[in-house]
Amino acid sequence: MPELAAELVRLKFDLIVATGGLHALAAKGATTTIPIVMASTVGDPVALGLVASLARPGGNVTGLSSLSIEIGTEKAGNT
Repeated sequence: MPELAAELVRLKFDLIVATGGLHALAAKGATTTIPIVMASTVGDPVALGLVASLARPGGNVTGLSSLSIEIGTEKAGNT
């Protein structure tokens, strides 16, 4: 992935769309200037090191993440 991300940067794309955390991390490692949109990233993008916080991502990475399990307040079986 890092080699592919570096190639996209060399080709001077205006935007990189990354599906999955590993793809987004590779893109983030390749550029700090080209906007990166993460799509369908599973897990916490803050814990993965993709963004500084959910409220203020900072940097050049933004997008969607699936955090439904992590932000739920009820535990399974508790009714």
